[in-house]
Amino acid sequence: MEVLPVDFAKRLSSSSSRSQQELAIKIKKTHNLTIVLQNGSKRLLKEYITCQGPPFGTPSFSASITPFPGLPLPSLSAKARLDLSDAERLQEDALAFSNLPAFLTTVLRQQTLLNPTATDLHQQLDTSQMQCLGLANNLKSIMASMGIMPGPAVPAEPPEEGSTFAMKTVGYQICQLYQVWASQSQEDLALLVAKYPV
Repeated sequence: MEVLPVDFAKRLSSSSSRSQQELAIKIKKTHNLTIVLQNGSKRLLKEYITCQGPPFGTPSFSASITPFPGLPLPSLSAKARLDLSDAERLQEDALAFSNLPAFLTTVLRQQTLLNPTATDLHQQLDTSQMQCLGLANNLKSIMASMGIMPGPAVPAEPPEEGSTFAMKTVGYQICQLYQVWASQSQEDLALLVAKYPV
């Protein structure tokens, strides 16, 4: 069996350590981004509700979170997701944030028609869709560094426009789903931060 020269072995070890450190830094930065999205998604949902008028925001109003083709709910509860592999969690997160920009763009287009003077809401929706795209790219980069293949591609299928109330309700549900995935991705990345400390 060939024995590697000491200097070459050291270089291999150094290269491996450097790669691990680069991955850890990438994961940490991405986790920080999920915190930004988590806080932003809460502000967005609050602003969205404020701009829609009654019955949105009233104590009696209730609309369940409905998944859409290309934008599902997390497959398992937060506790049950601990049993998933890192690959499975990252694949789900990457799919959601790859498709969220199309859904948020739909909400922005609808709100431009329904609430043309709600410029703060429009700006938050625009910022959110760009941040989702950034997070999706970061997640894919982490997966590539870890040797994780992308999950099956599922096209985003934002709902067709309907009545005013239907559009407001769909937008509300999409903003809710954004908040759910922002919180879920923060928890998923926190697990990776613990495994790959900087």
